Amino acid sequence: MQTLRTRFLFAFHTALIVCCLALLSTGPALQAQTKSAAKEPASTAPVKTGFVNAVFKDKAGEHRYVVFVPHDYSPAKKYPVILFLHGAGERGNDGLKQTQVGLGPMIKQQEKTFPFIVVFPQAEDMKERLLEGWLANSPDGKRALQILNQVMQKYSVNSNRQILTGWSMGGYGAWSMAAAFPNRWSAVAPLSGGGNTEWASELKDVPIWAFHGAQDRVVLPEESEQMIDAIKKAGGQPRFTLVPDVGHDVWKVAYTKPLFDWMQNPTLQIDPSAPLLVKPDRKLPAEVDSETPFVPALIINDAVSVRLGNRFLQSLADAVPSMVPPDMLEGNIADINDWTTAQGRSFSVQFSGISYKGELARAAVEAYAAGTLNIQLGIQNVDLYISNTYVTGNRHAAVAGPISVSIGHQRPVWLSFDVQPYIQGQQLKLKLLRTRFTIPQNNWYVSGPAGVSTRGIGMTAEKVSSGLVDGIYGSKGRIESEVKAIVPGLVDELEKQLNFSEASQVVDAVWPLPVYHPRIKLWPREVVTDKQGVSLNFGLTVASLDSSKPPADVQQINAFGTPVNEIPKVTELQVGVAPGILKPLTEMLVKDDVARIPVLDIPGHSFDPLADAKTMQQVFPDLKQYGNDIKIWSELVLTRPIQVEDSNKPKSASDDPFRFVVPRAAISMAIKKSAADKNWTPYAEFSLSLSQDVDPEIVDQSFSKRAIRLDWEGDSRIGGLARFAPDYKPQDKNIDQEKLRSLVQSAWDGWTKQGPASVAEIPDIELGFGRYRIQQVKWAAPQLLATFSVPELKITNNTKQEIEYELKSPYSDWGGPYKLKPGDSHVFDAAMPLTYRRKIDGQLHVFTLASGSHFEFLPEKDHPEGVLYEASDN
Repeated sequence: MQTLRTRFLFAFHTALIVCCLALLSTGPALQAQTKSAAKEPASTAPVKTGFVNAVFKDKAGEHRYVVFVPHDYSPAKKYPVILFLHGAGERGNDGLKQTQVGLGPMIKQQEKTFPFIVVFPQAEDMKERLLEGWLANSPDGKRALQILNQVMQKYSVNSNRQILTGWSMGGYGAWSMAAAFPNRWSAVAPLSGGGNTEWASELKDVPIWAFHGAQDRVVLPEESEQMIDAIKKAGGQPRFTLVPDVGHDVWKVAYTKPLFDWMQNPTLQIDPSAPLLVKPDRKLPAEVDSETPFVPALIINDAVSVRLGNRFLQSLADAVPSMVPPDMLEGNIADINDWTTAQGRSFSVQFSGISYKGELARAAVEAYAAGTLNIQLGIQNVDLYISNTYVTGNRHAAVAGPISVSIGHQRPVWLSFDVQPYIQGQQLKLKLLRTRFTIPQNNWYVSGPAGVSTRGIGMTAEKVSSGLVDGIYGSKGRIESEVKAIVPGLVDELEKQLNFSEASQVVDAVWPLPVYHPRIKLWPREVVTDKQGVSLNFGLTVASLDSSKPPADVQQINAFGTPVNEIPKVTELQVGVAPGILKPLTEMLVKDDVARIPVLDIPGHSFDPLADAKTMQQVFPDLKQYGNDIKIWSELVLTRPIQVEDSNKPKSASDDPFRFVVPRAAISMAIKKSAADKNWTPYAEFSLSLSQDVDPEIVDQSFSKRAIRLDWEGDSRIGGLARFAPDYKPQDKNIDQEKLRSLVQSAWDGWTKQGPASVAEIPDIELGFGRYRIQQVKWAAPQLLATFSVPELKITNNTKQEIEYELKSPYSDWGGPYKLKPGDSHVFDAAMPLTYRRKIDGQLHVFTLASGSHFEFLPEKDHPEGVLYEASDN
């Protein structure tokens, strides 16, 4: 029976997979009927996002390329597409190098929010002149456009927003392709390139923004300047940025927010002298890849809490049968050898050619006592088929034909076992307490062998048949013991499935900075089971920012969030994140001096005046001595970690704020007194503190999509004082403190007025074919609590006739008939899909309606009584 045990183990191991913690991941797409799909059903396979490897095939063979797909990709949305042409150093056929220099690394720094589809072809011709590898008439250039066409057919692309950019060899290619196909591109950005000035007439109406490093000695700046001058003489208005103090690698400065904003809307009025958006004389932090060692630097206890209420656990259990493949409960068993005694004689019995097939009908999970979780698996229609049975004794033998054993043919037979969840070595374990399995006498039967052949005096077919059947009936207790014997292995398998690696994404909900995202690992710390559900507390282990320099001691912070016994005992699913974890996380950044951002890189440009020479000359009159040649570098530096506090504002039914507090930060300034200066001189610093309330709420992006939004509340409070750098000797020591404070206040207010502090879409938790949806978020110090529950299924009648229909769940009979008047809607709580049926003109229409969706009856020419479609607001 060992093989049978193994098959049962794999069949049932999904019963207690705690998949609820993967809150920001999206499960398999549910099948839904849309108006277009009624004619030509679309594939429901999820689209892979991020950097996706692909292959283009032509007569010359296979050509590898990469396409970047935005993380929020949806076929319902049209995305702008960028064709990126790499430099000469990335030529080859590995299909990877073209993403490692240029646009690729800049996308990786903002990968989760980058809004473009980007195509990365690779030039394969290693013998072509370097600057001609991507020309429009070259083989690699032609293939690049064919690859772009292929991507546009596969993905949802806005054909009016095709953008072309390239660097070095790719910069020459961008000029060439823009001239060859001027009507194709909505924007063109050549970097460190050049071209033929005779192309100017073709390029004069193309939106162009070219970049070149002033210190470029690989491709001289004059190459770009000549193209720009020629286009201007032809009547065009191209933009050109000559970046001072930068060499050939101008892509490190150019591929930033101002250029990406312009790519989406080339009519934007942007200063042609593109601002430097990196810290002067400082390299950007290296990207951390998956092979970088995870070196612990900080442990935060009780950072995240999870409550699995019994209602949620049952929804999870209801989904188990739909997640188990049908063939998981069918297979073959090796021959079984046994022996028996009859009329004083010993006989060996061999069961051969054994196969089985069954169904997992239902599953149930419930916490019903302290420390006790009950799991039940309902098995039905289990057919055990024995092809041949051989009975052999002293001068007696028999061969019996097929024997069938049926279990659970009337109703499910329940395998029930109790486990106690506990934590050991940062792993969630399950201790088996007890097992129950009984086959009711009236819910199984044995069919005698189809035929029996005997040998020996007194060995009759009737006796053999009766003996085999009675023997199997008499072995019911043994069969029950064999089924119960699979449970210890099943519990071991369940433990292996309790993996919380994806749950580390919950920190994204409160991380306020666009860069330096911490590397963390989430692990269960405490678990308590009560009569209403299971409560878990999780700790965070945070990696060192530099794995080559591990800290001498790993810092540990205790009692950070809500104690496990104080987690609210809700019946649904509730996840709590302690925003206070921002303090130790940002403290790591402060200590490593990476918690800084250039003011010109802050979204919305409200901080730009703090780097504007004329504006800052009003604050620091000393700057006037340098005239118009003065260059100012300003950045916002965090000098103390961010804190989260309870708001002083009274809470109300519609308002539940908490407060972000920056105890100390600085606007740090450096200057270049003239164009001849190679180095930046520290000039001044404005030390400041600020705080502002945010109010969390759930917003309906559509009927079926929810997001958590943190809205800025009330007025900000900013204070501070400016001083000159210690080593700088000003001619004029005056500082207009009030003017500077007003500028900073205006910059902050301008930034916060642009929109909420954050908006994070929270996808449904998909349980097989069922769903759980976020319904509420609230601040309950020290945690931000998000509650998930069964979503509503909505059916709307947009016809002029009353409609009558019926519904049923997977575990119920037909309900209704429901009568829906014109213009009205019916709403149902449905964790699982519901089956819909309606009779039209004598024909029965049956559909599966996905849980949490909105469907509507729409009139059609041949069907004024209405046809059911999925509503477009999904």
